[in-house]
Amino acid sequence: MIKNKIGSLESKIVVALKILLFIFVALFAIKLGTIGGNMLYKSDMEIVKSLDVEMFRKTLNNSLPIIETIYNSGGISTSFYGQAKDLVKKVFHFELSRPVTILSAQSAVFYDYYHGDYQKYIAQKSGGNDQYISFADLEIENREVEKTEVGNEPQKLTEKLSEEPASSIAYNDDEEDRKMDNLPQDKVVSSGKIKINNPETDYKINIDELLGQPIKFDFSKKGPKVLIYHTHTTEGYLKNASELNKKGIPERTNDERYNVVRVGEELARILESKYKIDVIHNATVHNYPNDNVAYGKSLTTASNILKSYPSIQFVFDIHRDGVDDRKLRVVKEINKKNAAQVMFVVGTHSSKLNHPQWKENLKLAIKLQQKLNEKYPGLARPIFVSKNRYNQHLSNNSLIIEIGGDGNLVSECVESAKYVAEAINDVINDNK
Repeated sequence: MIKNKIGSLESKIVVALKILLFIFVALFAIKLGTIGGNMLYKSDMEIVKSLDVEMFRKTLNNSLPIIETIYNSGGISTSFYGQAKDLVKKVFHFELSRPVTILSAQSAVFYDYYHGDYQKYIAQKSGGNDQYISFADLEIENREVEKTEVGNEPQKLTEKLSEEPASSIAYNDDEEDRKMDNLPQDKVVSSGKIKINNPETDYKINIDELLGQPIKFDFSKKGPKVLIYHTHTTEGYLKNASELNKKGIPERTNDERYNVVRVGEELARILESKYKIDVIHNATVHNYPNDNVAYGKSLTTASNILKSYPSIQFVFDIHRDGVDDRKLRVVKEINKKNAAQVMFVVGTHSSKLNHPQWKENLKLAIKLQQKLNEKYPGLARPIFVSKNRYNQHLSNNSLIIEIGGDGNLVSECVESAKYVAEAINDVINDNK
């Protein structure tokens, strides 16, 4: 009897010891796993921190070109849902989120009313004229675009696409240059080789003060440093000299061999191949169906690219000049070759659109004009300071560069691109 009790007690003790041992082993295993997990986590984080993200992105871009296409298109914020919605719109001509477009697609009466023909008829019947705005156009005009950041200052307001002007800065060569020469004294500022026309604003500009200040940029982040894009993407040039005196030569073309995209391509190529400056050149067409929507569309493109590539420090919107009544030809012989003259356009916040850092851009324009006129006198036209903003609030060191006019040969503008690239490289090196 006593032996049975002792045996039972011993078995219970053994079981208890096994349970304790199991608990101890389990706790030890958990502790060991936690220590090991922490070590792996820390080592993984070190790997992540040391990872060359830009090289990784380039590898993916080379392996899957669609990734580069999406990133460089400026449409990186567009979801798959958004892409699908756009596809439905193109195929079926309506958007699920806008009932009026569904009605328009299903009924010819609604379509005619929505797109303007019936509105035009009503306007004429009521004694009006043909200058009407359809509901479809009104929706485009009133679409609001969220502002992005100026430096670290968040912008909370919204603005209509139509608040930026439809066209580039444009004036005749000889005739308008004389007009600019006759501007009131306080509207023209000059110092040495630098000249600024400021007919639209009341801002006081001190060239020498700005020239003495360095431009601000940070090349420490890996990735592209320059963004080149085109708000008026289809602005065209002449193919050859025989077109100079011909009538009916179109001012716009989708053929990228003969529009501003070709000049932007050359500028990007030289910056990368000769000066080893990484560039994103975006050729998205922004001025379709017309120039009224161009700055709103290019705002989206540029802001999305800047979000994707925080390494970008310089932003250039390449245009060409033009006038309504005739072809504008601005040319200078440089190194025994004709080169199109160049004009830097600086936006301000005189139009009440927020742009507090505009003088940072003017500072860059002044330094670039000085470089061009020191090395290639006459190549740079006077800087134009505008009351409009031209999306230059997105980033410091942001400019419109007008290369040539619609009367220039594309070859003359491509020739100028190498001098602009040289000036950009010189200014960057001078300010490092």
